[in-house]
Amino acid sequence: MKPMQGEMWEQEYPEWLIILDRLNEVTISDADDNFIKDIEKDYESINIVDEAKKFEYYWSGKRKLKTNRKGSWKLGWKNWLDKTKRQKEYYERTKQGTPKNSAANNYFRSKEYLQEVRRKQEERKSRRSEID
Repeated sequence: MKPMQGEMWEQEYPEWLIILDRLNEVTISDADDNFIKDIEKDYESINIVDEAKKFEYYWSGKRKLKTNRKGSWKLGWKNWLDKTKRQKEYYERTKQGTPKNSAANNYFRSKEYLQEVRRKQEERKSRRSEID
C-alpha cells in the first residue's frame, strides 16, 4: 500500500522540531529548511534533542513563550541553544585547568616556590612558639 503524502513529509522533520511542536506557540511550518540546517550545523556540539525536551518542559507550564509575530519562537530557541553552548564551552574550559606550558605550572614545581613555602611554614612555626 502506498503511504500518504502527509506521512512522508512528517518523517522529514528532525526529532527536536517535533518535540518543540508540542508547544502551542511553535508551528512546524514556520521552520524552513534553512533554519533547520542552520540549527543542526551551528549546534552540532550539543545534544539538540535533549535541549528541545528541556525547552519544551520549561515553557510548557505556567510560563508562556512570548511570540508577538509569526515565527518568533525561533529566536527564543536559538537563544536557548546559544546559552547551552556557552555553558558547555565554559565548563570544558574550566575542567581542563591550566595549560601544560604555562608559567603557573613551572612556578609550582620550581625551587623558588618550594623555598617560599618552607619559609612561610617556618614563619608560622616561629609565631606559634612566640605565642606559647
